[in-house]
Amino acid sequence: MVVTEVEGNQNSVAFVSRFVETLFFASAYFDCLEKCLGGQDEPLRGFAESTLMGEGSKIVLAIEGPERIIRNMKVDVWRTYFQRFGMAEAKLSSSSLYQAELVAKRLPSWSPCTVGMDGKSLIVGWKGMPIKSVTAWKF
Repeated sequence: MVVTEVEGNQNSVAFVSRFVETLFFASAYFDCLEKCLGGQDEPLRGFAESTLMGEGSKIVLAIEGPERIIRNMKVDVWRTYFQRFGMAEAKLSSSSLYQAELVAKRLPSWSPCTVGMDGKSLIVGWKGMPIKSVTAWKF
């Protein structure tokens, strides 16, 4: 099973912790969208900012308890969670990292994109801020 997930720790019960994490994550994501998708009149950028980031951030910050349906967690939390069910993380090949780096360097506007490994996981970031993780799991 391959899992791609937001690389953010936005599941804290403490509002201040969720707020700070969401602020840093959203800042990197908005900067990425601006650089990669162009001006504010770009329809895809507007959709991503308002629907994906805007609504997601609002849910993470404004809703408490079981009503909060978005609970982003970093890859180390997912590791612990999946291991409880007898799943083992499969190592991604070095060619997967190489391919990701090729894509990240394809356009000059993507130059701030960072790609690296965290153990066996691929981490995609923007200016060093992790924003996505890709992991592979097996029983």
